[in-house]
Amino acid sequence: MRGELRIVVLAGLLWLISSQNVGVISFSLRPIISSLSIEEPLIKSLIGGGANIGMLIGAFTSGFLADRVGRRRIIGIYAAIHSLATLLAGLAPSAESLILFRVATGFGVGGALPIIASLVAEYSSPEHRGRNISLVESFWAVGWLSALILSYFTVFSSGDWRLYMFLAGGLSIIVFLGSIARLPESLRFLKMLGRREEASRLATIYGVPLPEVEERRLSWLESVRLLLSRYRRESIGLWITWFSITMGYYGIFIWLPSMLGSISPEIGEYIAGNRFTYLLVITLAQLPGYFSAVLLVDRVGRRRVLGIYLAATALSSFLFASSRTVLELYLYGIILSFFDLGAWAALYTYTPEQYPTHIRGLGSSWAGFFGRIGGILGATVVPFLGMDWYIVFTLFALVHLLGVIGVFLGREMKGVEMVETITVYG
Repeated sequence: MRGELRIVVLAGLLWLISSQNVGVISFSLRPIISSLSIEEPLIKSLIGGGANIGMLIGAFTSGFLADRVGRRRIIGIYAAIHSLATLLAGLAPSAESLILFRVATGFGVGGALPIIASLVAEYSSPEHRGRNISLVESFWAVGWLSALILSYFTVFSSGDWRLYMFLAGGLSIIVFLGSIARLPESLRFLKMLGRREEASRLATIYGVPLPEVEERRLSWLESVRLLLSRYRRESIGLWITWFSITMGYYGIFIWLPSMLGSISPEIGEYIAGNRFTYLLVITLAQLPGYFSAVLLVDRVGRRRVLGIYLAATALSSFLFASSRTVLELYLYGIILSFFDLGAWAALYTYTPEQYPTHIRGLGSSWAGFFGRIGGILGATVVPFLGMDWYIVFTLFALVHLLGVIGVFLGREMKGVEMVETITVYG
């Protein structure tokens, strides 16, 4: 168990900087728009949603590469890209160049996350796999909190979003270098390549079981065929759920800080002097949501937790849309953060379990790819809805209900070993 938790911590730190580098745009959008004199809704949307465009590309490309050249190497490449892009964003001379850096940031994050989750799954025993992946996902809230705290000393105090990007990118590079140097390669991937001795040595070091994995590499065409034939049902379900939860999350949390002052006169007056306090409370509410998923996914099952949490997110989003007092803003916002982020923890546990080692990277990253389509829509649609509080959150309530449908197309893998069947049809 100690070896598994070591992997969790190293992966969690890489997850943290991914979250931070996505989150920085949420807390700096207002000063960026002001300092660069941006008025066009499309440019605002692209700055807010540029990372999701990059995530779309990153998620599409990283999976097959991870199945071919290794989890650790691909994680390292993509994490280095999003760390450096965040740092360089502070030098952006125009809105257009800033969009490019945000796309590069998203490319790295979108490519790294599904492979990190796959690596953790492949080092986890069946009875602790849900707990381990959920714990890694809980680092997302810590990364978002890091972005918020850094913004307090830069954006909230002086409006200096460039210094903010420098600090976030610099911290990300330091954490990345320290983590990737200690992260091992997937033992299942090594066994797939026939490197049995190396895989056995790592299994002994980390105290994890080493199941049988067929020594065979699949071509890209064989991988896609397997994904769309034997694992078609699971894939479709994941694509629906990923699309829904990602559209809702990025639509809500990217634009939330910018929309708070327009809800009602009472809330507007309160937020004018307490914006940071409110965002801090909402961000902290994500942590118990994650930890509840950590406690439940290995006890009651991934599908049940994911389905219930998505439904609760939909309900709380609808209630949030109706908020008109400060009390309602806090109450429904806390509930929304709790269940939305808890659902993410269950989803990242559920996704890599649906596929064998040979296509785990591809299957997980393509699920993320469909999620990023939703993320782009969620992040870009808000300005075109007039940033109307009620319309925006009612829409995202309905979107989360769609995600519940996809959950029950996959398999429940609580307490059982991950599948390793790779028969290719056609």
